[in-house]
Amino acid sequence: MHQRLEGGRRQVSVGGEMVGTARNVAEVLAVMRRIGVHLEHEEVRTTPLIEWRGGGADAWQ
Repeated sequence: MHQRLEGGRRQVSVGGEMVGTARNVAEVLAVMRRIGVHLEHEEVRTTPLIEWRGGGADAWQ
């Protein structure tokens, strides 16, 4: 996850390609599902599939 954008949004990129933006963990999960990756809500903090930048899973403001 990239650093926060205006309005608390964060970019979601896969392999260097931006695939969406998210305002919260639920939206991150929705973006991930669209690209075929199904994670549980609790997994976003521990999965090696997500690299948080500019703050962790709780940094949205």
